[in-house]
Amino acid sequence: MGESADEDAVNVRFGFHKQQRLRERERREKQREERRRREREAEEDLLMEAEVKRRILEGDLRETVVARVVERLKGDELQARITRETEELIGKMKKESMDAMAEEKRVRVEAARLKEEERLSEARRLHDILEENARKVQAEARRREEEERRSRREREVELGRIGASRHR
Repeated sequence: MGESADEDAVNVRFGFHKQQRLRERERREKQREERRRREREAEEDLLMEAEVKRRILEGDLRETVVARVVERLKGDELQARITRETEELIGKMKKESMDAMAEEKRVRVEAARLKEEERLSEARRLHDILEENARKVQAEARRREEEERRSRREREVELGRIGASRHR
């Protein structure tokens, strides 16, 4: 009895594995079939796309496609969209242009301001130099005037001595 229970357990186990292998094989086959089906569909799509391109290029479908495109272009909705997008694009371009002009103006004003500051700075330096020269000239004039006064006093004193020595 113990042996038959062990055999049953072994058979059940092997039976389970056998079923599992069968399920795995079925799953792999389904996956292969699905992959092949997708590959066939992709190949059919490529062939159909190539055929449509050929027909459009050769003229078989060209007239039909052109007519449909023209018809759609004439539609109010598309015209409204084109008008809206065009206006948005023009507005964007105007804004970019205005921004660029404003930036250019700012740069020019800044350059003019710097140039004016440089000119004023140069004028201040020149003014300072002229003031310094005027101070030096005045100082030199005072020194000469003082020297002349001293020289006159010395002559007067000398003349006064000479005149006093003659009177004696």
